[in-house]
Amino acid sequence: MENKLPKIIIVVGTTASGKTDLAIELANKYNGEIINADAFQVYKELKIGTARATDEEKKKAKFYLDGEISIFDRWDISEFQKRANTIIEDILSRKKMPIIVGGSNLYIDCLINNYKLDNVAQRSDLYDDLSNEKLYSMLLEKNANLSKKIDANNHQRLVRALQILDNKQTLVERDEPKYNPVFVWAYYDRAVTYKRINERVDKMLEAGWINEVESLLKLNKDLTSLNALKAIGYQQIIDSLTNNTKLDVEKIKTLTRHYAKRQLTWIRNHYNDAIKIYNLNINELII
Repeated sequence: MENKLPKIIIVVGTTASGKTDLAIELANKYNGEIINADAFQVYKELKIGTARATDEEKKKAKFYLDGEISIFDRWDISEFQKRANTIIEDILSRKKMPIIVGGSNLYIDCLINNYKLDNVAQRSDLYDDLSNEKLYSMLLEKNANLSKKIDANNHQRLVRALQILDNKQTLVERDEPKYNPVFVWAYYDRAVTYKRINERVDKMLEAGWINEVESLLKLNKDLTSLNALKAIGYQQIIDSLTNNTKLDVEKIKTLTRHYAKRQLTWIRNHYNDAIKIYNLNINELII
């Protein structure tokens, strides 16, 4: 049976796989506009360390939810779902193609599966002061299957998952789907991906990542409780600056590679039928 739901393009891939470049090419080819589905690139203060779209890239395509929220503002998967749905409807109303791109696969999942999140309590104070290790242990005890889908180092998602379980809901509760998603996978083999990750960390540091964090510390605000700064690398740089110790760059690279491995596992388990675009070559792609 023909799927009559409006078509949207979903760009998936590990960190440093070139998702943004691919999304821009798709936007130019299919008259599209891009919605960021990365839990950290949404924050305007976190530009270098989250590898947000550059000013030059934003001249090539229209971006949404990219650098629009302050790290001091509330942002979670429910807010993303609401905002993204509104933006998608607007893009479709103008006869353009919505293109969702980002490494936060749970954000993508909540859109395409239309998770019921409206009635989930937003309070996180019960969990904010707990370590990621403790949060993951609690999640593992409450729902072992769900714990396999959550990054053990992502404070925000761990808190969100526990909130949902506290409200006796699970992420599989959903309404009827609203879109017909076409998945496009920005794909490199593992060796190339890891090489790109290592090189990107070096480039971010050369571009002033440490200065970016120093400017945040100068705000004289409590940053320790901010979910925004749970992004890989930020806490390591904060610790280095506040304790006057040498930054462990290799640890940041290792954590990022581990994150990419978890992303790859998710993609294979959930979007394995995605159209693989090797080395970002879309010449023969037809959607």
